Amino acid sequence: MIQQNKGSEYSQPEFKFVPPPSLLSCVRLRSGQVKLFNLRVRLNLWQNTYSIPQHRPKEHVVCLHHFDRPMKFDRNLDGRTRRETTAKGDIAFMPADAPMMLRPATDDSHRVLSFSYLVFEPSYLAELALSNGIGRPLDFIPTFSTPDPFLHEIAATLASAPRIEDPAANLFTEALLNAACARILRNYAEVRYRLSGPPRLTDDQLRAAIDYIHDHIGESLELRSISRAAGLSEFHFARLFKAATGDAPFSS
Repeated sequence: MIQQNKGSEYSQPEFKFVPPPSLLSCVRLRSGQVKLFNLRVRLNLWQNTYSIPQHRPKEHVVCLHHFDRPMKFDRNLDGRTRRETTAKGDIAFMPADAPMMLRPATDDSHRVLSFSYLVFEPSYLAELALSNGIGRPLDFIPTFSTPDPFLHEIAATLASAPRIEDPAANLFTEALLNAACARILRNYAEVRYRLSGPPRLTDDQLRAAIDYIHDHIGESLELRSISRAAGLSEFHFARLFKAATGDAPFSS
């Protein structure tokens, strides 16, 4: 059930880094349906380049940051761009097929960055959700850097799982995976309910959003605040807005 590889013995994650980072280790779980990559890169190798050019990952990816001190990135995720400051204990969630791009926004060329990718096959999460009574389709929410120490603890424990010499090791690993999946389904996914017609913002939701914009027109407006005023999650508001206009919010 558990396989561990180090260095170049296992292929790099799907992301096309410029240049590629050092792969410290890879743990394969559930016959490769879940993978944990531990990576490291020297920042001076990223100067004047994109670290991850825009692309669409084919798997759900949790990026776990292990930086020793805060680090700034410009991240484009599903049509939204944000300069974020992230540090140890933060994660970013990148759903399968959501376009994304990342590049460092600092000139601290001597830094060495450590990070991990916890990668899930979409079919694995879908089957786990179905087996636990979640029968409706799910929308996974692209999430910029946010603290999630719980997933960090799980990933750290999964990294050490292959070294556990105990008959109950597989049961222990299965419990960790279930906990990680439950966290993702609860915090980074929404059940997609059928709508009677094409998806749209209601008049009340649209009015609330417009009123909020008018009341805060002199401030720095964020999608999160506008969505909250409309009574919707950031992801759901952006999805309905794009369905109504053809463009993602703040895309121009």
